[in-house]
Formats: sequence, C-alpha cells, structure tokens
Amino acid sequence: MQKLKGFLPAIVLALICSICVFLLAGTYALTKDKIADQEKAAAQERKLTIFPDARSFEPLQYSDSIRNELKSQGIDPDEAFVAYSATGDALGYIFVNTGFGYAGNIVTTTGIDSKGKIIMVIATAASDTPKLGKEVEGRPFLDGFTGLSTESEIILNQDVAAVSGATISSRAATACVNRARSAYRVFVEKGLIA
Repeated sequence: MQKLKGFLPAIVLALICSICVFLLAGTYALTKDKIADQEKAAAQERKLTIFPDARSFEPLQYSDSIRNELKSQGIDPDEAFVAYSATGDALGYIFVNTGFGYAGNIVTTTGIDSKGKIIMVIATAASDTPKLGKEVEGRPFLDGFTGLSTESEIILNQDVAAVSGATISSRAATACVNRARSAYRVFVEKGLIA
C-alpha cells in the first residue's frame, strides 16, 4: 500500500493529462469545419479585394509536366486562379505562395493583370512577430509592389522598400511575390496565359 501512495501523484497527473487531451481533441473535431470555412471565406475576400469586378475565380489548370518544371525551379505556387468577369473574360490571375519569415509563415496573394503588371499584393503573417514581422501585412510595404512588371525580378530595397526592423519577413514576402511573378512568366511562355 505504501508503494501505491508513491505512484498516486503520477497516476493523478496522467489522468488529468488524458482528460485534457480528450477535451482538446473534441474541441478540434467540433471546430475544424468552421475554421476551414472561415479560411475559405477569407481567401475569397482577398481575391475579391484584388479583383473587385470578378464574378468567379477558377483554378488555373496546368499539366503535371509544367507543375514538375515549376517545382524544379522552386516557383510552383500553392494555388493559382484565373479571375473572370461577368461576361467570362479573364481579368487577371491570382497566385498564392507561402514563405517563412522571421518567426512564422507569410502567405502572399498576388494579383497580376492580363498585361503582366502586379495590381495588388495581400500578405498575411499570422504567426510572425507582432510589431515587426507582421508589418509586412501593411499597405505601405505591399503597395510598393503595385504596378511592377513581371518581366524582371523584384529586388528588395531597390524596387520595394523593406519594412524597417523586419528585413527577414520583408525578404520572405518579396520572395513569394517573385515566385508568383516567375510562375506567371512560365504560364505565358507555355501559352496557358494569353
């Protein structure tokens, strides 16, 4: 009986941990669909912010060989869409890319018009450092990409000014936009984008 008393705190702790794990798993199971719906709605809102006149966004279709080519160059987008008007005309293209900033992922949504100009970039840095890395979400930094051509690489602190104190996150966001720009150029070369 004395030996059992020595294990009692460990048994109680194990029981508490098991209950916590069960409750967390239950909470995740109950909320995962709502979280997915909210993320999908937020993604749609970002697309509509870039192309407010669009009536639909269809995934850009491309072959596995093109996907492999993009992957080999390190420019395969997470997602690529064509923005269509109400009359069915292509207004432009949206590329979603993820990069790692100072302390977390940065996701950029890059809009490129049919002439090859960047019309808007939206970035989310949910897990990056507040007051530093998250500053790449701000319009002062992101507006620097507006109007830039997809013809040449975008260079940080030459074409776009880095966020002061957040150079690593600025570099990551710029790399994401460059990946979108490069993928766009490949799609043009392959005739997938007119």
